[in-house]
Amino acid sequence: MDQPLDHYLRRSAEIVGECAELGREIARLHARQTALAHKRVALLLDEIRPGSDGFDAAERSMISELCAGMHLSRYAAAKLLATGHTLHERFPVTCAALESGEVSLGHVEAILEAAADIPHDDTGGLADYEAEVVPFATAESRARAKAFAETVAAAVAPVALTEAHRRAHDDRAVSVTDDGAGLATMHATGPAALIHAAFDLLTQEGRVILDAAKQDGAVEDVRRLDQVRFDRFLLKILTGRIADDADILDKIHATIQVTVAETTLTGQDDRMAELDGRGPMDPGLARRLAAAAYAWERLELDGRGMIVRTSPYRPPEAMKRYLRARDRTCRFLNCRMPARRCQIDHNHDYARGGPTDPVNLACFCETHHALKHPDLDPRWRWTARQRPGGVIVWTSPSGVEYTDAPPPRVMFMESEAGAARAAA
Repeated sequence: MDQPLDHYLRRSAEIVGECAELGREIARLHARQTALAHKRVALLLDEIRPGSDGFDAAERSMISELCAGMHLSRYAAAKLLATGHTLHERFPVTCAALESGEVSLGHVEAILEAAADIPHDDTGGLADYEAEVVPFATAESRARAKAFAETVAAAVAPVALTEAHRRAHDDRAVSVTDDGAGLATMHATGPAALIHAAFDLLTQEGRVILDAAKQDGAVEDVRRLDQVRFDRFLLKILTGRIADDADILDKIHATIQVTVAETTLTGQDDRMAELDGRGPMDPGLARRLAAAAYAWERLELDGRGMIVRTSPYRPPEAMKRYLRARDRTCRFLNCRMPARRCQIDHNHDYARGGPTDPVNLACFCETHHALKHPDLDPRWRWTARQRPGGVIVWTSPSGVEYTDAPPPRVMFMESEAGAARAAA
């Protein structure tokens, strides 16, 4: 390797390392800030009891102090106080991870939000929750940590989470906000499985329309996929028509990937299901989706909640289903592109002897798959190799290794601590 390239890659690795250390330092500073926020709330609670006359005014005054002193909105100030108090009162392991710089404040907020429905008196369940979630969060993005944390919360407090999800179904709504400059945004809020299915349907239709325009040799459709999705959405809402080109689209069906225990599917229990890569979902909705599904796969898990195999196992389609079930999302670091919209990659090139076997295959989205293309300049090219258990080790152009492991389906396994508590 010539000297300029060596300098470029070495300096790139140094910059990333420096940024990572700054991130840890910022996390440690945030830990100090949340500790002070906790002390401020404790000061208020020592002065006046919640619910007593004057408490609301005292609380408003406390929040206003932070708004003025830190130039924060009322919402941001209230969130800082609530996060600091809750973190230091209920989440000792998460607090320690923030103090050491292992997780960011964003991770902490996601961990606390996902645990909101775990009963306050369930100290054992909360301990199990932190034991699973915090180590995972130290190596993942906030978004991945949030989805995993919601899954773990559903495993340790299934009744509370099931009720919360059913309340969420009752809160389904559509609203509009004006963004200015002639733009407005429509928000559809409802069960995550149905929202993702609708988005997937619009995405599939958009891709078919754009691909068809290229293949027919007609005038090129210059719209972006986002624009086609929007046009398809308005066509259905405003006119009630499916499409003028229904013959192209009539075989498209919305796709979501849901994991549900067989005992839940047959109505023997009411354990939470999982919308893969996104988090837990209402078991009643999972049963309805399973009843209407065109096909579904039986998954076999090991004691760690990891996919062992699917049944039946007939390559290549069964192998693809296995990989999508195992990976759930693109396997690049912190990417959340659903596996069903990813390409299946030979980690060790097929042309160079890499086998077409799950131990050498993984789901990568188009963007991250392209990172390892052999024609890329060495300064930009990444490599990926697979270790046992579906663990993917990515190596950056500068030689730094990053590890991505497929998350277990924790709601379909029972921890030793959970079993001991149940036996007691």
